[in-house]
Amino acid sequence: MENIKKIMAVVGIITIAALFLGFVTNPPASEGNEKILTVKVAEARGGTTISSDSFIIIVDENGQQETIDLEKLNKKTTVTNAVKINNTLNSIVDKGYKLVSTAGGGDVYIIYTTYTFVKSN
Repeated sequence: MENIKKIMAVVGIITIAALFLGFVTNPPASEGNEKILTVKVAEARGGTTISSDSFIIIVDENGQQETIDLEKLNKKTTVTNAVKINNTLNSIVDKGYKLVSTAGGGDVYIIYTTYTFVKSN
């Protein structure tokens, strides 16, 4: 009788662990109707010889593109650009999109940031 209790306890623990791991490791299935919107921000530093402009590009789920001009970066325009970028991102969130990732990089002359949004229908 003692062995049956031990076997049942082990089987119970294994079952509970398997159920727990199944819930933890399996992401929810995608419904396949998510829409992606991408925002790319390029900020060129002012006072350099580079001829690149600063801008925001928005590409929605239909491939429609919108470009918003920014100022070249310096002490005065950093805040102005940040406000414009923030307002743009907030307007996208207001349309029902959720920010799912950001990535950034650049060099001495230009800074790139990419924001990826998802909207479920």
